[in-house]
Amino acid sequence: MRRKFITVVDDIALSRLPVLASKGTSKLTAGDWVRLLRNRLRMTQVELAQRAHITQPNLAAIESGKVDPQVGTLRRIYEGLGCELNLEPLLHKSLEELTRDRARAVALKRLKQTMGTMALEDQAPDKDTFRQLLEKRTDDILRSPRKRISAR
Repeated sequence: MRRKFITVVDDIALSRLPVLASKGTSKLTAGDWVRLLRNRLRMTQVELAQRAHITQPNLAAIESGKVDPQVGTLRRIYEGLGCELNLEPLLHKSLEELTRDRARAVALKRLKQTMGTMALEDQAPDKDTFRQLLEKRTDDILRSPRKRISAR
């Protein structure tokens, strides 16, 4: 299997991914957006369903949140509304934080294995020393020339 390298264009696209600002914000569902747009365009459910090539009861179920529509169905609905569906991820944290969290989890797993052996020999370090070791191992993993972060 060939390795896929990240290009400059890929890196620019990744750097533009938005990070979720606050977890408390209420988001509209796909069905809410469909209903709002349809009503604003003064379109009936029957008319939109015909344009999207779905049934009116299916559209009503999507708008009410009873059905979680597939991406293809949403794409057809939005096309019927004169819109385009745009899917892109919304990060919970920055990519740097997510990568560091992954590296820290691997470092913690490795340290726990070592600490288990040291505890049996009554040589386990105190909490502060353990935290320092964890951060050092995390940094080592992040600086490693390996492309993947794995627990090996």
